Amino acid sequence: MKYSYYYALDSGVVLGGIGTGSIEIRADGRFYDWTIFNNGSYAERQEIRRVYYLTQNDFFTGIRYGNKVRILQAYDYYFGASPYYTPWLRPIKSLEYIGEPPFAFLNFKDDFEVRLKAFSPFIPHDLKNSSLPVAIFEYEVDKDSDFIVGIKNPFESGRIEFKRDTLVFSGEVTSKDPRYGGNLCIKVVGSPWLAKADNFPLFKEWNEFREKGYISTSQGDKWGFIGNRNKKFIVILGWYFPNHLTANGKKIGHYYENFFNNCLDVVNYAEENLIYLEKMTNEFHDALYNTRGVEDWIADLVGSQLTTLIKSTWLSKDGNFYIWEGYYQTSDERKVGEHPYTDGPVNTALNTIDVSTYFIYTLTVLYPQLAKNLLLTSSRSALSYDNPLYIFYSLAMPENRSKYVERVIKDPSIPSSIEKLLQTVKEIAKETGKDPKGRIAHYIYRDLKFDEYGRNDLNPEFVLMWGLVSKYTGDIEFMKSLYPVAKEAMESVLRTHFYEGLIYSRLPSGFEWNRQVFSYFKDVNIYDNLFLVVSLLGIDSFHMSVNTFDDWTTVGINSFVSLLGISALKILNELGGDKYNVENALSLYESMLWNGEYFDLWYDPISGYRDKTCQASQLLGEFYLNLLGYSLLDKEKTRKTLLSIVKYNLKEEEGVINGAYPDGYRPLMREYENPLKIKEASIHQDTPWSGVEFYLASHLIYEKMIDEAKKVLKEVYDRYSIAGNFWNHWEWGSHYSRPLSSWLIIPAYLGLIYDGINRVLTLDPAIEELSWIIVLPDFWGRINVNKGKAEIKIIEGKAVLKKIDIKGKKIIRIVADGKVVDGDIIAEKEIIVEYE
Repeated sequence: MKYSYYYALDSGVVLGGIGTGSIEIRADGRFYDWTIFNNGSYAERQEIRRVYYLTQNDFFTGIRYGNKVRILQAYDYYFGASPYYTPWLRPIKSLEYIGEPPFAFLNFKDDFEVRLKAFSPFIPHDLKNSSLPVAIFEYEVDKDSDFIVGIKNPFESGRIEFKRDTLVFSGEVTSKDPRYGGNLCIKVVGSPWLAKADNFPLFKEWNEFREKGYISTSQGDKWGFIGNRNKKFIVILGWYFPNHLTANGKKIGHYYENFFNNCLDVVNYAEENLIYLEKMTNEFHDALYNTRGVEDWIADLVGSQLTTLIKSTWLSKDGNFYIWEGYYQTSDERKVGEHPYTDGPVNTALNTIDVSTYFIYTLTVLYPQLAKNLLLTSSRSALSYDNPLYIFYSLAMPENRSKYVERVIKDPSIPSSIEKLLQTVKEIAKETGKDPKGRIAHYIYRDLKFDEYGRNDLNPEFVLMWGLVSKYTGDIEFMKSLYPVAKEAMESVLRTHFYEGLIYSRLPSGFEWNRQVFSYFKDVNIYDNLFLVVSLLGIDSFHMSVNTFDDWTTVGINSFVSLLGISALKILNELGGDKYNVENALSLYESMLWNGEYFDLWYDPISGYRDKTCQASQLLGEFYLNLLGYSLLDKEKTRKTLLSIVKYNLKEEEGVINGAYPDGYRPLMREYENPLKIKEASIHQDTPWSGVEFYLASHLIYEKMIDEAKKVLKEVYDRYSIAGNFWNHWEWGSHYSRPLSSWLIIPAYLGLIYDGINRVLTLDPAIEELSWIIVLPDFWGRINVNKGKAEIKIIEGKAVLKKIDIKGKKIIRIVADGKVVDGDIIAEKEIIVEYE
C-alpha cells in the first residue's frame, strides 16, 4: 500500500462576521477554533482564553448517497464510523479544498462527489451584512440524497428545542459565563427533519439513517441532528452571544445586537436575504479572484489575509472597532510548553498604531467607517495633563529629571501631593521645552485602556493615517476634528526628541539593549528589576525612542522613523495649512543617510556612530505620500533604494528580511556592524514580515518594477503555502494584522491615487491589459483596462467625481451611465474612459 500525504491544516477560511467570533473550515473538512461564544483566543479574560465549548470533533455533516453512507470529512473513522462495527459508515476518501476568502470550496470525492460552498457574507461598505453572526453551507450532489448535520450542545446542562426548521441550543449559565444570554441555531432551508439524543454515536441511529435517510430520536439534549433529502442541502449556522466582556467585567457586546434579539432572528434574516447576501458576496469574490493580467496566485495572496478581518476583530454594540495586533492561538494542538507555537500577546493588544499604519488603507476602502473609528479611538489616547503617565514620561527625559531633582531638594513635599507634583512637572516641561503632551499611545490594553507612550514612530504614523483616511473618504469634518490631535502628536515628538527638525532616537531604544545591560546585574538581588537598570543606564529613564522594530536598537537619525516624520510634516502642510520647513529637514536627512544606493539605517550626528543596514521599510513615509499624490524624494533615489532592498534584503527561501548588510553579514545572535557593541542581535533584523513584504511589493508595482515585486510576493506565497499556513501569517502571534496590507497590491497594479476631498481619481496602470477589482470608499466594482479604454463596472455605491486622469494619457471622452460627460462624472452603473 502506498499513500501520498502532506499536512495542510495550519489554517483555513474563517467563517463569521466582522467582530462576531468565528470558526475555521480547514482542508480536512472539519471545523476548528470555535470562538463564537466570546471564548478562547478571541477573549480578553484570561480564565476563558483556553476554553472551547465546541471543537473540531463536535460537528459533522453526513450523506446517504444511494446505499452508501459517508461522513464528509477527510479524517479518521469517527462519529461512530468503524471498519469493524460499522464498515459501511466511512469518512470520505479524499477532499479537494480551495480557499478563496470569503468562500471555501470543498469537493468531497468518493465513489461519488459532493460539492460544498461555505461562506459568511462579506460585502464592502455594508457593515451590517458583513458583521452577521452566521455561516452558510451549500452542499450539492448530482442526485437526490439524504443529508444529516450533527452538533454537540455547547451548553453542558443545556436544552435543544425544535423550532420548525431550526435546532436551537441554549442553557443556564452564570452571568460571567461568555455564553450568558445567548443561543446557537442550525437551520436547514426546506422542510427538514430534526432529532436529538443524549448519547452519540449510537449504532441504532446510524442504522436508521442508513435505512430511512433520517434519525427519529427526540430523547436527550446532548446532541442535535437535522437533515433532509435533496440535491442541494443548505445549512445556516447562526449565533447570538451578547455577553462579550472585558477583563474587568465591562460589557461591550456585539454590533449584531442592534439588529437581532436571538439566534432565530439571525438565521431567519439570513434565509430571507440569502439571495442578496450570496449575490453580493459572490460579486466581491469574482471581482477579486477572476483577474486578467494579474496571475491567479497573486490574487490568492491578496485575498488570503481577509481572514484576519474576521478572525481577530471586535465590533462592539455601540460600533467601536478593535483588531488584535496578533492572535494568541490557544486552540491549536501544537504548543511549546505554556505558549502556542505561534506565540502572540498573552494580554490584550488592540488597534496597535505602528502595525495599523501598514493596513489602514485596506480598512479605509473596504469599510471606511471602521478606519475612521480606529483613528477616533486612538486620538483619545493622546497624552494629556490629567493622565498620570504625563508625569512619568516628562520625568523620563534627563533635561526634565535634573531640574525636578533640584526642585525636590529645595521642597521635599513636592512628590507627596499629586496636584503639586503635576504643577511642578508642567512648569519644568514649559521651561525646558521637553513637553511630551500629545504623544500617541501604542495600543489598547486590558479593559480598553491605553498602553504606553514609548515609541517615537507612533506620532508621525498617526498623522499619516489621519491624512490618508481624510483624503480618501473626503470627510472634511473628520479631518478637521482630528487635525489638532495630529498636529500636537508631531509637535510633541519635535519638542522632545529631535535634531535640527528630524526625529532623534536615544537610548533606551530597543529591547535587546535592555536585555544586555540587565544581564550585567542579573545575579545582584538589589538590581533584580529591569526597569531600574534601564532607567539608570539609558539617556531617557524609560523607552521613548522605540519603533515598530522594537527589538532592534538604533540611535540618532533613523531612516525609517525620520522619513515618516518628514512625511507627516508634509501632510500637515498640505491638509492643515501648516508651514513646516520640510525642504530643510529632507536636505539634512539625505545628507546624513544617503549612501548612493539607499538610506543607511541610522546615523548619530552627536557620537558619529553609523549603521549601514539596508532596511526594508525605509521608504514607507514616501509611499504614504505617493498614495495621496505627493512626494518628497526624487524618483531616482526612490527607485535606487527599492532596487537595493530587493538586491540585499530578498533572500531565497526566506523572503525580504527587515534589514541586510550589503556585505552579506547576518548578525542574528551576534554583534551588529556598528559601534554599539550589542552582543546578541535579535531576530527583528533577520526575519521576513509579510506585512512589510506586501507594502514593499506594492511600492515596487507603483514604480512599474513588476518583476521585482513578483519575486517578493512569490517568496511570501511559497513560505506560507506550506502546511496550510496560507490564510494565517505570523509575526507576534498568528493572524497578525500587519499582513492585511496585502490589499495594497490592488491599487498598485491600477496605479490608483484618489483624492476624495477634490473628487479626483488618477489611474496609472502598471500593465497594459488589466482586469481586477476596484474599491474606493464611495463605490466598488470591476475595472477593465485595455487598448486606450478603461471601463469601471460599478457593483455597489455611486461615483461622484470632478475628474478622472489617466496618467500620461490624453483623455478623449468619458461616458457615465451611457451619457457622454463634459464636467462632473456621476455614475451608478458604469464609467468608460477613452484615451490616447
